[in-house]
Amino acid sequence: MVKQLEILTLILLFPVICISQINQFDDQGRRNGPWKVNFEGTNKPKFEGAFQNGKETGIFKFYKKGFYEHPTAIMDFEKAQDSVHVTYYTQKGKPISEGMMLEKKREGKWIYYHQKSDSIMMTEIYKNDKLDGLQKTYFPNGKLAEKTKYLNGEKDGESFIYADNGKVTKELHYKKGELHGPANYYTPEGIKTIEGQYTEGRKSGNWKYFSEGKLEREEDY
Repeated sequence: MVKQLEILTLILLFPVICISQINQFDDQGRRNGPWKVNFEGTNKPKFEGAFQNGKETGIFKFYKKGFYEHPTAIMDFEKAQDSVHVTYYTQKGKPISEGMMLEKKREGKWIYYHQKSDSIMMTEIYKNDKLDGLQKTYFPNGKLAEKTKYLNGEKDGESFIYADNGKVTKELHYKKGELHGPANYYTPEGIKTIEGQYTEGRKSGNWKYFSEGKLEREEDY
């Protein structure tokens, strides 16, 4: 009987023991060990993870208020020493996007997924939370839809738009976010329709317009 009472006591105390082992601080007042923070006035998690002497370590899960079945974001602090790998999810647990963050700013390659499939919708390159590099967009079938160069958060360089058959429909150039340089437009079958030039966002020089591949008219700007 005494032994049964001891077992019962341990069972009743187990939740208290578990609670006492989370949300702890080290001798210097830094978060240490497993942590779980609930939304105010609820027993539902806002985030959960672990700290080592005040620094995040391992996997952290973040939740949206009212939706607790799947985390809306998971951060992995072990994939890189000075940055964190982040994956964002829908309320049903499907990945939306993923990439690296450094000091809460996007850095390096980020991947975005199509809503109705697991195929990649877009890839981007970031530097200090600004687009800096080649952005690629894909059709759901995996074929390239667009590729555009960015510099310091703005379109800068070549930009190509594609039809779903792989043909280029627009060939453009940008400088500091504005159309600047040669511009060519094509039908989805690859037949040229327009040829011209932009200067700081405006049409300039001689523009040619084609019909079924043949020159139809010209305009000067």
